[in-house]
Amino acid sequence: MELWQDVRYATRRLIEARWFTLAAVAALSLGIGANTTVFTLVNAVLLRGLPVEDPERVMGVWTETVEGEGDGISLLDYTDLRDQTRTLESIAAQLGSSVNLSDDERLPEQVNGSYVTGNFFRMFGVQPILGRDFTDEDDLPGAEPVVLLGYEVWQNRFGGDPNILGTILRVNSLVATVVGVMPEGVQLPFESNVWIPQQNLPPGSNTALRANRNLGGIGRLAPGVSEEQARQELRGISERLAEEYPDSNRDFVFDLMPFHEQVTQGEIAILFLTLMGAVAFVLLIACANVANLLLAKAAERGREIAVRVSLGATRGRIVRQLLVESALLSVVAGVVGLGLSLFGISWFDGITQNVGKPAWMVFSLDAIVFAYIAAVCLGAGVLFGLAPALHVSRTDVNEILKEGARGGTGGVRSRRWAGALIVGEMALTLMLLSGAGFMMRSFMAMYQMDLGVRTDGLVTMRVYLPLTKYPDPGPRAVLFQDFLDRLEGIPEVRSYTIASSVPMEGGGPMGVEVDGNVLDPDVTAPTVLTVAVSERYFETFEVELLRGRTFGRDDGLPGSEAAIVSQRFVELHMPDGDPVGRQIRLRPPTGPVPVLEGPEPPWITVVGVAPVIPQDIENTPGAEPLPTIYMPLRANPIRTPTLVVRTQGDPAAATMVVREAMRAVEPDIPFYDVRTMDERLALNRWPFRTFGIMFSVFAGIALLLSAIGLYSITANSVIQRIREFGIRMSVGAEPHQISWLALRRVLIQLAIGLPIGIAGALGVGQVLESVLVQTTPGDPMTLVGTAGIMVTVAVLACLFPARRAARIDPVTALRTE
Repeated sequence: MELWQDVRYATRRLIEARWFTLAAVAALSLGIGANTTVFTLVNAVLLRGLPVEDPERVMGVWTETVEGEGDGISLLDYTDLRDQTRTLESIAAQLGSSVNLSDDERLPEQVNGSYVTGNFFRMFGVQPILGRDFTDEDDLPGAEPVVLLGYEVWQNRFGGDPNILGTILRVNSLVATVVGVMPEGVQLPFESNVWIPQQNLPPGSNTALRANRNLGGIGRLAPGVSEEQARQELRGISERLAEEYPDSNRDFVFDLMPFHEQVTQGEIAILFLTLMGAVAFVLLIACANVANLLLAKAAERGREIAVRVSLGATRGRIVRQLLVESALLSVVAGVVGLGLSLFGISWFDGITQNVGKPAWMVFSLDAIVFAYIAAVCLGAGVLFGLAPALHVSRTDVNEILKEGARGGTGGVRSRRWAGALIVGEMALTLMLLSGAGFMMRSFMAMYQMDLGVRTDGLVTMRVYLPLTKYPDPGPRAVLFQDFLDRLEGIPEVRSYTIASSVPMEGGGPMGVEVDGNVLDPDVTAPTVLTVAVSERYFETFEVELLRGRTFGRDDGLPGSEAAIVSQRFVELHMPDGDPVGRQIRLRPPTGPVPVLEGPEPPWITVVGVAPVIPQDIENTPGAEPLPTIYMPLRANPIRTPTLVVRTQGDPAAATMVVREAMRAVEPDIPFYDVRTMDERLALNRWPFRTFGIMFSVFAGIALLLSAIGLYSITANSVIQRIREFGIRMSVGAEPHQISWLALRRVLIQLAIGLPIGIAGALGVGQVLESVLVQTTPGDPMTLVGTAGIMVTVAVLACLFPARRAARIDPVTALRTE
């Protein structure tokens, strides 16, 4: 009953003090909304797990070396694990793959798919909505090829045809029969929409080799078994296999962890957890602001509390009443913050639709999120309300009368509390500003990087040649050449090329040996990036070579080995003389030189020097792009190249013409991931842009709240000291001296808060170090810039109250007594 009375009284108080309530709710709702937004994302990415029964018991299984380097599992190791494990209720294996889907009635289409063991969906506990699941018999050698379709493919390609079962499709050129359709939203393990039994893997996959660890293992813990118990059993199996197969399994051990953790560990987890810390700072700053508002109202409540104490109210009763008011403020702010968070969640979901996140990561509110909101509201109410409540509850009637006689309103204790809270706000705000600065510096470093190519008018599209039809390099090279010949003379296409990767998307790391430089047999060869390109690569990107010539039609054939090197390569490995005509030899990217068995790799003649076109960059400030060697595509016709077309006119029309040219050469091979070059570059930059924007928004909110807090505290301090300032001016104090008195406390707080904030900013930089580009964790420009912003905003926030103090009329000030 008393609690209900407290709630009704608190409601009346907050309605009466509506301007105070509005200010407090505005500050808190920003903090709670930011926390709700980011926690919803963290919940989807790091906590919720797979949309299956008991997702926390689904484990990713892999092998790692004694040095801790991770790898997948081989099919033979999977079979041994399946037969020997008792701590895993079941274990399945899968290999993600691009899948070319075609039939006689529709255009070919490229989708994401997986080759899986027969028990894959049974392990997850998922059943088809149409037809049947895979059986163990489907996984036996010689079984008739079958395929399971995802709901999206069934709807989009086949219009939800209920008679789809028994349809014959070509899946990566393999003729297979549709036996089932999976439920809507099931795209396990990542974004798969087609599933094929693993026994249909093409021969080039080398699944019969125990050392070929190209499969991903997924298991489910048996009832009552802990993760550590399963880990110990797997290590025991590892030791037995190492003794039985020392050539392939020595120095390898099995390990496991929850599957969703395995998927989300690394840089993405760091970014989300750092964001979680950032919004926690925003909430702390908001709570500090509201606490300062409550402290500023302490004297206004002082007489009320004094009367209640004189009537017999206990300290506990008073604290409870004040905490109920704080809790009501938090609840109202939580409702408003939830509305704000919906916009943030919708925005983030929209910009991450096509960036490769697993389909089971759905950014939505669930019971965990609502429980978190409730905990945040309750915690915030206690956090900002407890100190003011304890302060007010210590009210002494005599003290109130004495302070009233002096015109004081807060007392020494409230000023100390307010000062400490302001120092904390400054430190936290500086840390947030620094985090935003680090991320935005990385984004700008990537955005402003000179690619050395013209990107306007360029359209890129990828192609996948399945091993089932193109296991050998020769037929691939013939296919690419026939296709490129068909593009010749098409009006919509100005120029065209095929490359293993485009600028800023990396390359194949290889070791390099240069003629005249004898390498120590025990030393690893220097690393370079290699890119396989067709003849018109530099013409298509409108790049002129610095020396030499581009590739000709015969380059890359046996006896005509040729390469074009970047200027960065020349600077590092051929600084003296003309590099054209010199020879290089490629070796494996790691390990000492004599690692290859059989004949030595051939020497390759350098025929040209290209300007620096960054394929990849090192994560250090001012780092030059890695040295690059361009090889003829004919010498290395990979199965997943990128076609680059410089269009004439409408890019969409050019894309259609290019598709038709490929259909004329190979009707079962579709183009996919069609984007302009600018869109592809933007996709590479999205983490820095997106997380940089989020950090900047949260830092801006923190800066605004800190500025408001400083303004309100300084203004309140001026009100408290009106009589003091009047006396000082009446005895000859100058206006600038009074302004200095008003500003001095803020400057002292800055002097304390800045070192704390800079130390925290260095810690933030260390946390973000692995995701920064050309920016160090202690980047002085970022630290000095953010500190300058903090000082400027703090001083500006206090200037108006300081000027007001300087304009006080001594007579009016003394009459306030």
